[in-house]
Amino acid sequence: MKSSLSKLKKIALHKTVSKDKKDFPPTVKFDELALAAKDMQDMRDCYDSLLAAAAATQNSAHEFAESLQDMGTCLLEKTALNDDEESGKVLGMLGSVQLELQKLVDSYRSHIVLTITNPSESLLNELRTVESLICVRDCSTPGVDKRMQEEVNRC
Repeated sequence: MKSSLSKLKKIALHKTVSKDKKDFPPTVKFDELALAAKDMQDMRDCYDSLLAAAAATQNSAHEFAESLQDMGTCLLEKTALNDDEESGKVLGMLGSVQLELQKLVDSYRSHIVLTITNPSESLLNELRTVESLICVRDCSTPGVDKRMQEEVNRC
């Protein structure tokens, strides 16, 4: 009798332990899902505005670099036409500085792409992937309540 009782305890204990292992954490409450969805939207908005600012800066830097190049070229051409040695030397230096500034602005513009645009686009793509996976999961989950179904339909 004692051995039967100990066997039952082992079986019960084994079932409880294996049941605990198979149990998944409780489903996330709708409020937590809504908060997570809001956080994802805030992230998307933040990166969208960052990309817009980066694009505007790139465009402005490109136009500025073109203007610097035009001015530098013009100054260097005036150097050749100027008979006054001292003013020709100054114009030549100004032209060279303008062209160097143009190279720096172009470098700055390319760094914007490397440090802001590419990583932000990558993060936005990852965010879209997560959102689509959430939508697929929610659509395939039976018993999704109406509020969650509306959120899925929005996706």
